[in-house]
Amino acid sequence: MEYVNIMEAARRCQVSDKTIRRWIHAHKLSARFPQLNRSEIAVSDLEPFLPRQPLGHVQPAAIERRIEVLERRVQELEQQVQQVLNRPEAPRANRPSRRAERTTGPLPRNLVSLLAFARLHGMAETTVLTHVDISLLPAKRGEWTDHDGMVVTLALDAKGRQAFYQLYRSFPLFTRCELCPHGYMDTV
Repeated sequence: MEYVNIMEAARRCQVSDKTIRRWIHAHKLSARFPQLNRSEIAVSDLEPFLPRQPLGHVQPAAIERRIEVLERRVQELEQQVQQVLNRPEAPRANRPSRRAERTTGPLPRNLVSLLAFARLHGMAETTVLTHVDISLLPAKRGEWTDHDGMVVTLALDAKGRQAFYQLYRSFPLFTRCELCPHGYMDTV
């Protein structure tokens, strides 16, 4: 499957890159994120957004090709569903594993409130929340209370703080703290 970046998708669809980002954020267009701060869009997913030919200029070959691709994809998905349904079920443990993360109660020591962390580093909450929504910034979801009694629904672990630093360190308003770079090595 062929993938393109946001700028190439915008060029092909004859829209701005911001429009492409809005479509991704609104889940109108799917994208994958192979690396932090890098998104890729399948060319086949761009089809509905491509500029249309004038009426009367239907290209039957293109439609047939699209139908073939979709039929192949449906067959692949049906096979995957059958594999999942035929897979023997794993025995379930009677007690929860130790690694199960708590998503309620007091905020665990290894987590920090995402919004408090954003304020500490001078980042706009809307920017940070948008990046969490499009899976650019890994955040833990739950309903904890911090030491001030405030409810925290999004939190960062060590990996999330590292990703936060890597993602925002070059922003003009980014404010470093005494713990920056949060475990991220600048030489990498």
